[in-house]
Amino acid sequence: MITLGHCSDLHATDPIDAEWGALYNKRFLGWVSWKLNRRKLYQPRVLEALIEDLQAQAPDHVAITGDLTNISLESEFVAAARILERMGGPDWISVIAGNHDAYIDLPFDRSWEHWASYMASDPEADSDPVAAARKGERGKSDMFSFRDAGPSLRIRGELALVGVSTAIPTPALFATGMVGEPQLARLESLLRELGERGLCRVVLVHHPLLPANDSKRRGIDDSQALRDVLERAGADLVLHGHDHKTILGHLDGREGAIPVVGIRSGSYEGPRADKNAHYHLYRIESPGTSAAGLGRYSVTLTSRAWDGSRGCFAELESGRPLSRR
Repeated sequence: MITLGHCSDLHATDPIDAEWGALYNKRFLGWVSWKLNRRKLYQPRVLEALIEDLQAQAPDHVAITGDLTNISLESEFVAAARILERMGGPDWISVIAGNHDAYIDLPFDRSWEHWASYMASDPEADSDPVAAARKGERGKSDMFSFRDAGPSLRIRGELALVGVSTAIPTPALFATGMVGEPQLARLESLLRELGERGLCRVVLVHHPLLPANDSKRRGIDDSQALRDVLERAGADLVLHGHDHKTILGHLDGREGAIPVVGIRSGSYEGPRADKNAHYHLYRIESPGTSAAGLGRYSVTLTSRAWDGSRGCFAELESGRPLSRR
């Protein structure tokens, strides 16, 4: 059995001392939002408790699906890299980026480079967004080159973590994402190949992709194309963040239902109890012995939630089955 941890939308950095010259763009609205409201809701002490609890639970691997920063200042990327180092090493943690990590177009060496070891594909993988971005084939200031070189691939035992990048700079008041045709084509080929190898395919994406959670202002512009690829090629689990909600659903894959799970922020503590911080643990059992059916991986979900009265994370729900024929 493999245990995979998942957290997202940590918003773990403080942009309050941003220089004014860095705010002459979309960042200004995000900075105002943080100063007036968001800094009261996303608490360092909650994140510290999450790190402590996650390390105590000791899953085999951890996935973080974006939004470590707030307005993508370079100082935030540096601070978030320090937090990642405190959580664990890049062999144990895999990261993809979220829309807050791509607030504006930035040179790679002043942004994503600080997390490169947590985002890079395995050396033997056919595609590596980090390597492509470092080459700067489309210009060092072009964030799209990073997305277009995906998906990333990390294999840990039977677990294949496929990181789909949807993070793109957007106009003010929009938080949409895009996969893009080149990445979609590579994703379909990769998922088929990993399925033929008998690996458990876990797709990581920042934005929600189910139709019920699709939004013209906050969703994936080509979400239907992404759903089509997943249903044709197959996957065993899809994990996302972005909406700061617990979302449980599925896609109709060629081998059976594909569980799709959205997660709350990992650091929220505020007036809405239904948004307080969570992280998830997925118990993944090999095919042949699972209730999901012969030839399929069985996945069960355990939720651990922030308990403000006790100042720690505690188990909220254990062993919810996600896989089905």
